Amino acid sequence: MSKKDTPPSADAKARVLVACAWGQPNDVVTVSAEEAAAGKEAGELDPDPAAVAYAESLAAPKEADQ
Repeated sequence: MSKKDTPPSADAKARVLVACAWGQPNDVVTVSAEEAAAGKEAGELDPDPAAVAYAESLAAPKEADQ
């Protein structure tokens, strides 16, 4: 398959695990599938949906804060 025939990368959400170029721990970033795989291999990102949901829950306002 040539580059012209290669479909564009799908976006993926990932939880940042450590302070790095992606952001701070527990940030949720949107990256390409290739970046998510590279970040996971480097131990910097976790693209698992459960990890993303957990990080997003940390940022959600708590009922006591409202």
